[in-house]
Amino acid sequence: MGENLPQGCKLCLKGSKMVLFVTGICGKGCFYCPLSGARKGKDVTYADEVPVKNDLEIILECKAIDAEGTGITGGDPLIKARRTLKYVKMLKKEFGCEHHIHLYTNGMYAERDLLKQLKDAGLDEIRFHPSREFWDRIAVAKELGMFAGAELPAMPGEEYKIKEFIEYLVKIEADFLNLNQLEFSPENALQLKQRGHSLEEGEMSAVRGSERTALSVIKWARTEGISLPIHYCPSYVKDSVQTKKRLLRRAKNVRRPYEEISVDGLVGKVLIRLPSINPRELRRKLHEYTGIPLYAIGVSEDGSSMEVHRKFLDCAKKFFKDATFEYVQSYPTFLREKFAVFPC
Repeated sequence: MGENLPQGCKLCLKGSKMVLFVTGICGKGCFYCPLSGARKGKDVTYADEVPVKNDLEIILECKAIDAEGTGITGGDPLIKARRTLKYVKMLKKEFGCEHHIHLYTNGMYAERDLLKQLKDAGLDEIRFHPSREFWDRIAVAKELGMFAGAELPAMPGEEYKIKEFIEYLVKIEADFLNLNQLEFSPENALQLKQRGHSLEEGEMSAVRGSERTALSVIKWARTEGISLPIHYCPSYVKDSVQTKKRLLRRAKNVRRPYEEISVDGLVGKVLIRLPSINPRELRRKLHEYTGIPLYAIGVSEDGSSMEVHRKFLDCAKKFFKDATFEYVQSYPTFLREKFAVFPC
C-alpha cells in the first residue's frame, strides 16, 4: 500500500481491527456500493459478522479477535450520531486510549459540532468519501486538530477528478488519501456492467482499469512533487490478508477443543452422523470405550451429530460401525458458516 500508512490501515493489515457497522443507512446511493441486501439501507448494527443487539456483543467480539482497534463504518455512521458517539466512548473506556478507532463518512452529516464531539470522545482518525459539496468538511476536521484524510475507489476514467481532489487535499493539509481497487459484488454487478465496466483479466472481483487508474494517479503525484501520502489498496488485500488474519485471531480464541485451525483461519472437525440414536447418550460411552477425552467429544448445536477431533477418527470408526463420517471446515464466525465438507 505504500509508506506512511495511517495507523488504521496498519492495524487492518494485521487483522486486528474489529469492523463496527453502525447502520446501513447512508443517504448517498453510490452505484458501486457493495453492501448486501441484509444491510444496505437498513438500520442494523454488526460487530464484524455478529448482529448487535446489545453493547456487550461489541465488547465480546473485540475480545474474540484480540482487537487492537475498531473501524467504524456503514452506511454512514454519522447519520446515527448519538449511537456512534456512544460506541466510541464505550470502546475507549473498555479497552483504553490505545485502542485505535477510525471512522468512515461521506461527510454529509459531518458538521463542525459533531466532528468536535467525535474528537473529544476519542476518535483517532476520520476518513471522508465526500461528493464535491462536502469537501470542506475535511478542512473543518483538520481545523479541529483531527487526523483526517480521504478514501475512495479508483474509478477507471476519472483520473482527472481524483487529481483535482488531491490538489484540494494538499491545499487543506489533509493527512492521507487511500485509493481502493473497485470491485464487483453481487449487489453492484449490474450497475457496474451497465456503465461499461468488466472484470480484470484473471481476477475474481477486481474491475478492469481500476488498478491502472490508481497507479497512474500515484505516479502523477510523485512527478508533481506532491507530498500528500497516497496509498493504493488492491482488492486481494481484504480477503487474502486482512480477513484471513482476523479469522486466524478469532479462531484461536473461539475454537472448540475438538477443532483444529487451518492456515486460512478455518476451523475443522469430524462430524459423526448417527441414524436414530441420541448422540448425547453415546458421548460418555465413546469416551469409556475408546479413551477419547470428554473435552474432545462434542455434540452439534442441533443435537443430531457428534463432533470429534480428526486425530480420533479411527477410534470413532471402530466404535460406530453404521455412522456416517464427514470432515467439516467452517469459518470461526458468529454463525459458523460452512466452508467445505469432505467424506472420511
